[in-house]
Amino acid sequence: MRVLTPWSRAAAATLAAVLLATGCADAPREQARASTPAPGSAPVTVTGCGGPASVVTSPPKRVVVLTPSVLELLLWLDLGDRVVAIGQQPRPGSLPERFSAQVNALRSLSGKYTAGSGYRPVPREELLAVEPDLVLGGFASNFDAAGAMSRAELATDGVPSYLALSTACKTAVTAPLTGFDLVWRDLENLGRIFGVPERAERVVAEMRQKIAPIQAEVKEARRPTVFPFEFDEGTATPYAPGNRQAVNAVIETAGGRNVFGDRNEAYTKVGWEEVVARDPQVVLVIIYDQGGPAANEAHFAEAERFLTTSPALRGVRAVTDKRFARLVYETASVGGVRNADAVVELAGQLRPAR
Repeated sequence: MRVLTPWSRAAAATLAAVLLATGCADAPREQARASTPAPGSAPVTVTGCGGPASVVTSPPKRVVVLTPSVLELLLWLDLGDRVVAIGQQPRPGSLPERFSAQVNALRSLSGKYTAGSGYRPVPREELLAVEPDLVLGGFASNFDAAGAMSRAELATDGVPSYLALSTACKTAVTAPLTGFDLVWRDLENLGRIFGVPERAERVVAEMRQKIAPIQAEVKEARRPTVFPFEFDEGTATPYAPGNRQAVNAVIETAGGRNVFGDRNEAYTKVGWEEVVARDPQVVLVIIYDQGGPAANEAHFAEAERFLTTSPALRGVRAVTDKRFARLVYETASVGGVRNADAVVELAGQLRPAR
């Protein structure tokens, strides 16, 4: 069964009736879209980032996922067998090693990731060819980019969609991110959509259990100021994560204070002179996961060499004293289950500063 938005069910049912009457060769597919809920099933309504709300009449079985971070949420919920295709083969290192076999076996609708090219939108024909009963995205651009199929178009064709709250939903972030409520809401919504709420509860509980001792430890502790430096986003003019970004929640929960936490936005472009003026006590070096410990170590070292040899950063105490912390982008800067692990890692690295 597919998940249908309220205003698309009627259109789908009408189309199925017309096709049945005319004997169209495509009738079986359209009838499946309009089939009635299974006996005893109860509709479930969830709302992600923006509308329309999706009404689930039975758990989806043919899901297309357009964003690696949302795919990871499904994998943590042990729902990988429901995924028939992904938008594009993820960049190596972007998902946990434990899921590699599952991810590598998935059909990619836009080919493999190519370094520097970004993620390509999925053309309408490619998307509909796999007959999805749900399409999941993490960024508005998954649906709005040129060449992509919009959520409205999907709904018109009888295919519902869900846009995650925890990846980059501006409308959901109306105050500084200091916790992981949006991640938990996504997990709970997905748990309800797929009929596995107990799995979602378990994953959320495990996250809470990991961060609870850290929260207790840092409650009354002095908070060192931290500059989250995303090395792979460029060094000429750094992008500073503000308080609307996931890493702000990681830093706050781990017992630090984002030095640009007064910026009410996800990212803000700043000059190195402003970093110097704010004089952070710790620089949190963030890199894209390179796919293995040795490669990550080399990339972290490269980032730290830049910091220690840059004339623009002379006098910054964190750089002078080499007070560097390290996290990979996929755990620190993207909303997800591994945010809890990032908190534990960062808290241990911040203890000397505290």
